[in-house]
Amino acid sequence: MIIECTKENKEIKDVAATMAIENMFLSEDFLNEVIKVKKGEKTFDELRQEIREQYGKS
Repeated sequence: MIIECTKENKEIKDVAATMAIENMFLSEDFLNEVIKVKKGEKTFDELRQEIREQYGKS
């Protein structure tokens, strides 16, 4: 996925790059959800809860 190179997206790009260095690649869907959090369209807690529900952890 190509993340637009803006000041606001630098942190997201840094996280994706750090994860890739550790051989842990983030899906495009997940990156889109992180961008929603960054834009204020969703809270971190909402995203965390969705992930926990998706993977069956309460």
